[in-house]
Amino acid sequence: LCLIIGLLYLSMRGWAQTFLVLLSIPFALAGSVWMLTFMHYNLSTSVWVGLIAVGGVAAQTGIVMVVYLDEAYQRYHQEGRLLSRADIEAAVLEGAASRVRPLIMTVATTVLGLLPLLWESGVGTDITARTAAPVVGGLLSCIVLTLLVLPAAYTFWRQHQWQAASTKGKG
Repeated sequence: LCLIIGLLYLSMRGWAQTFLVLLSIPFALAGSVWMLTFMHYNLSTSVWVGLIAVGGVAAQTGIVMVVYLDEAYQRYHQEGRLLSRADIEAAVLEGAASRVRPLIMTVATTVLGLLPLLWESGVGTDITARTAAPVVGGLLSCIVLTLLVLPAAYTFWRQHQWQAASTKGKG
């Protein structure tokens, strides 16, 4: 876990971005637990494999979203368009909007590919269904986080930075 956090920090170049990415993992795991509860599955090796897989995909979607939010924010900053809180919101909205379709397509293809495994019957389905269930549930909750909560948290962070810089400049 420390190695993952360290690598995220090196790639994201900041603790705030690293923690925003890490925020996506508990949301995905919550969706996984809800799906496991709904399907009446107990923890097993197959379930743990699914949980690890959904954690990786959640981190990946979080990284993609934060990178695009940072790019939009930096572009607005370089163009001198960050003059108010509303400008920060516009930059975040632009960055998040550019990732809606790719993120939904990524989640949809994975979920639609794994859904048949949840209702199959036959040899090996007791293992595959228990691996697929946490991934499906986790990705459904992860997409909500990635498209709604992550941009909102990023906005609050950047607005707090902007407010601190404005106050420091006046003082």
